[in-house]
Amino acid sequence: MVAMLVLTPAVEAAVPSIAAKWQVAPPAAQNSSTEMTLTVTLESGWHLNANDPDRPYLIATTLEIDPPAGMTIEGIRYPEAVVRSLAFAAGMPLRLYEGTFAIRVRLAGSVPRRFEARLGYQACNDETCLPPRTLPVPFDAGSSGAFK
Repeated sequence: MVAMLVLTPAVEAAVPSIAAKWQVAPPAAQNSSTEMTLTVTLESGWHLNANDPDRPYLIATTLEIDPPAGMTIEGIRYPEAVVRSLAFAAGMPLRLYEGTFAIRVRLAGSVPRRFEARLGYQACNDETCLPPRTLPVPFDAGSSGAFK
């Protein structure tokens, strides 16, 4: 008797495209804080939980920055969430980010040429949520600032 084993690649759930880009606004006055913006664009049909998702079991969207010497993070301001009821959570409105949204970062000190940063998130659609992911979003003054 001959047994055959056929291996096929596992079918992976579709992963939405997510892109992020840094922008720096010049300080309003000399020796004042600098505001940077991380603009995030998420594929249509998908959403991320807000930074304050309103339920302890939901994975919040977070931005973590490793400030180099001479730079201090004064604050990170997340956008207002969209509140929406979804098919899998009928009657339980959820706090979400959809489409394009901006996370604002206020810095004290000079803007460095480069620093490391990470966007933590969990992408979901109306039927399923994917495992949490981390997207490296380093700032580099010499690049276009776009990450996917």
